[in-house]
Amino acid sequence: MYLNGVVNVATYKVNVSLPEELVSKIDEAAEVLGTSRSGFIAEASARYITDVQELTEAERRRKDIQKAIDGFKRIRERAPIGYEFDYVAQIRADRERDTPEGWKR
Repeated sequence: MYLNGVVNVATYKVNVSLPEELVSKIDEAAEVLGTSRSGFIAEASARYITDVQELTEAERRRKDIQKAIDGFKRIRERAPIGYEFDYVAQIRADRERDTPEGWKR
């Protein structure tokens, strides 16, 4: 078995209940791909877990970005009247400073 780049991983037998129509679709897709029902379900499950993890990471990034935006708003609210600051330029400068050389475009 080949799963997530690992060959011969430990396997466990599990019993699951699935609708008949879904099992038929799984069997058809597995046949087209030349794999077993079990292999297809294992690969589909691994892909789904990866998708969920990536969505969780994306949500964390969204929250971090919102937290930063809220922080900038608080700074702006406390700044003296007429005070001007180019936040975009500062973010770009910080990104340039903090991005490793090999990662720069």
